[in-house]
Amino acid sequence: MPLSHEQPTSSGSTIPLSTPTVEMLQDEGYQTNLEGVGKSQTPGELLNRDFGVILGSNRDGLAFRTRQSSATPATLTDTSENGLEVLAGDAKRLIQGIQKLRHLGIEEFVLPLPKICVVGDQSTGKSSLIEGMSEIKVPRKAGTCTRCPIEINLAESAHPDSPWECKVYLHKKYFFEGSKSKSIGVSRNRPLGPWIPKEPEDHHFATVMSKDAVGDVLHWAQLATLNPSKSPECYKPGINCDTPDTPETLQVKFSPNCVRVEISGPSLPNLSFYDLPGVINVAEAEEEGYLVKLVKNLVREYIKADNCINLLALPMTADAANSTAAEIVREEKAQGRTLGVLTKPDRVQPGESLEQWTSILNGGKFPLGYGYHVIKNNPDPTVDHATARAEEVDFFNHTEPYATQLNGYKSRFGTLQLQTALSQRLTAQILTSLPRINSNILAKAAAVDQELSGLPKPPAGNLPLVIHSRIVDFSRDLQQHIDGGSPDVPFSQNWHELAQDLRKRLADSRPVLSPKTPTTQEDSLDEAFLDSSSVSIPVFTVESDSDNPGAETPSRMGPAASRKRGNGKPATPIPQKRIKTLADIPQYQSQRQGKSFTLIEIRNIMKAAYVGLPGEIDPRVTERMSKTSMLHWEHLVTEFLHDTRVMCQQLVSDRVTESFSLWRQTPLYEKINRVCEAFLDRFVQQQRVLAKRSLRMELRGALTFNDEGMKQSREKALQTFQNARLQNRISEKLDVQETQNGKPTTGQARKEKMAKFPSEKLGPDPFEAEVSAMARVRAYYECAFSRLVDVVGQGIKFELFSSIRNELRRELTTELGLESSDANERCAILLAVNPEIEERRLQLKKEQAALQEAREWLQTLAKDVPNVDCETGMDMS
Repeated sequence: MPLSHEQPTSSGSTIPLSTPTVEMLQDEGYQTNLEGVGKSQTPGELLNRDFGVILGSNRDGLAFRTRQSSATPATLTDTSENGLEVLAGDAKRLIQGIQKLRHLGIEEFVLPLPKICVVGDQSTGKSSLIEGMSEIKVPRKAGTCTRCPIEINLAESAHPDSPWECKVYLHKKYFFEGSKSKSIGVSRNRPLGPWIPKEPEDHHFATVMSKDAVGDVLHWAQLATLNPSKSPECYKPGINCDTPDTPETLQVKFSPNCVRVEISGPSLPNLSFYDLPGVINVAEAEEEGYLVKLVKNLVREYIKADNCINLLALPMTADAANSTAAEIVREEKAQGRTLGVLTKPDRVQPGESLEQWTSILNGGKFPLGYGYHVIKNNPDPTVDHATARAEEVDFFNHTEPYATQLNGYKSRFGTLQLQTALSQRLTAQILTSLPRINSNILAKAAAVDQELSGLPKPPAGNLPLVIHSRIVDFSRDLQQHIDGGSPDVPFSQNWHELAQDLRKRLADSRPVLSPKTPTTQEDSLDEAFLDSSSVSIPVFTVESDSDNPGAETPSRMGPAASRKRGNGKPATPIPQKRIKTLADIPQYQSQRQGKSFTLIEIRNIMKAAYVGLPGEIDPRVTERMSKTSMLHWEHLVTEFLHDTRVMCQQLVSDRVTESFSLWRQTPLYEKINRVCEAFLDRFVQQQRVLAKRSLRMELRGALTFNDEGMKQSREKALQTFQNARLQNRISEKLDVQETQNGKPTTGQARKEKMAKFPSEKLGPDPFEAEVSAMARVRAYYECAFSRLVDVVGQGIKFELFSSIRNELRRELTTELGLESSDANERCAILLAVNPEIEERRLQLKKEQAALQEAREWLQTLAKDVPNVDCETGMDMS
């Protein structure tokens, strides 16, 4: 018989599987023996090792039996036309069935299920291998290559016209002890370091209908997995625009939690596999040294099961003996169920190491149970799958030595051949595992039933209805207190008083003008106000777009001369630079009290923004002074929100005690308090964001359409400041006269003397423009602080209070699981004296339901596919 290595390249539910010839098996290097890789095998033994079943002949055709029930391998015959084709024809159903069992959680509490795991060191071409097999793009961005297991399930659509579809899930079965990530190393008892097992949960992340969108979705899904303390919602496409995606922002570098990808479409191979993180030998930072062992242990955890088929990626640009992933495979004694994939053949020069690669392909060197395949992928992520496959076929057909010296191995060249081989092997592995899967499921189901029957009876009655009725009463009571209207429910009135207090505090901290006339010496200095005692304090950058408008930056001006130290003594002034431009105008640290401006301070600000027209004031002067006057608002608003949060917490806590005191000693009481507290935290935080945004808008620039209010406030402020300025100038004039004649006056005599002083003798006020500017600042402040109080107050009354009044009831119903399918069991846990028993009961019922669904699938499989006997393997008699 002529030498033949051709394997079919078709995909889908029917994969023609040609009966292997002796020459094929020997030449393809499948010298496989689970007890000793590399020994010479008979053809029957080769097929037995390759497909996990015994092939024998009888008068009706071929009979498949499990390995356990077999005696000796029989002679290969050709008496059946559909033999292995029947096996391959049900590949789709078998592979999808195993996927279903895995997603039911059978693997978590029964036994490992058949699977394929792709392993390799970093930079071995593993990403290209995955992309070639799955026809999607995997994360390649620097620092975010495969950092967690990715489960990829491929399935041919039921109908040729069905659209291509990809669903992405986050599968979490480990909890990250974030606070201990550096102190908890990898050990025998903690093989994954800071990660500890938890009850598995699935979170739907995204569904996409375009292959081009998958790479970006997987990138964000992996980021969500690498930031376990954050909500996955922050990373979902369409919501993640403000979420950073740089390696520096990752909470962890690797995660054992899995991203699951479900892909269906026409002409897809029926295949399921795990892409594991590339094995590393050196951590990026010294304190991350535990990651090296963590990744290795993660790989071991996946490949150690004896029904796991390992796909080992080895680059032809490196010595296979140096592969750390290969070393792990050897340590786990998994060579007999490993298929090697040689990558990057285009990087090898013709004739280079030809003898070595020939020896590897024929099983003479580094033998693996399932031999080796060679694939070639285009490293350019922009190249589409069809083009990459065409380039690959052309490469192996026309490139030395693959087209000549190694042509005898062409059935193992290319991604399509690899897909076919893997689908066949996974199907065969499933078939040989079915009897054990079936028996273990039956045994586990019996054990669960027995344990459930031995538990004490749960609390009787319709528990969800009982709790829900009490929640309705609690919600009605809460609504009455929020609505107010009588002395018995003072919450609303108390909060209105709190809001009025905020308004009063903002009004009392208006910007003020110091009417004192600067001395001649001060006036002669361009930077004189910088040395004054009321100005020089740390900078507050109001132009920043940061969410923290109260953030401080290092001062350009130095500490204020007037600010007191802890001992009550004035701080020593620091020499300052001359103001030359508007950018040199000082900005001020947030204060609890209002800002006081001096005349010389205002004059210097005006000089820095001089527009070149006498008497004109640059609007930026008023705007900058207005911003400075508002910097203490953040502190006052923060205190107001804190006090509001305390009031709400006290109200809800009192109502919980009133409504649920009967169950104070049960987990229900604690759970309700936790739900209410989390609810308040969430909605109060929304008000903090709203208030912060309003503050940021006020500090970004001055704007109001309240012309009438501005005019009235300005006129009032101008009159106030002009009167104060007049009195100060008169007093200063009298001080000069009395110093000259030596007849000072005080008290009432001084007041009468000032009242009789003719103001026309003073002449024009040299600081008239400064006073006018200050009046504008005061007027805008009046408009702005009233607006802020209204906006913050509206948010609290119509969003926070409304949410507590109308939505807390729904939150409690949802979080307590009163409408879930297992509501009674959940409520039994919450009301139980011994909640551990009820928690165990709930877990057992979940397992019971999953096991029942698994048994139904196995029964349906046995019914619909008569060639499969779940108790004894596959029988085609």
